Amino acid sequence: MEFITMTREEWEQEGKELFGEDMLDWRFVCPSCGHVQTARDFKPYEDEGATPGDACFDCVGRFDGHDKVKMLSGKSPCNYSTGGLFCISPIRVLCGDKVIRSFAFDDCC
Repeated sequence: MEFITMTREEWEQEGKELFGEDMLDWRFVCPSCGHVQTARDFKPYEDEGATPGDACFDCVGRFDGHDKVKMLSGKSPCNYSTGGLFCISPIRVLCGDKVIRSFAFDDCC
């Protein structure tokens, strides 16, 4: 798998170019199941521990009742997270001396 590394500034610029200034509207693709989601999709699951910031790290299936749908099962949404044992997220965002793993933007539209 090929990984893309970019600075946080480059990542934010790409998001703005694709989707506009409001980060809640930025669309991300789960690398496991292909589910397309926005940060706004996570707001209904805040009582389950979800935050809008999870949209680029976790498939919404972790929170919306699909948590039993395993990663790479071919079903969507799934329970994949970049913080798990296997990282298949294609983007690495450099934030100072940290590297944040991120889902790719949905650039199909």
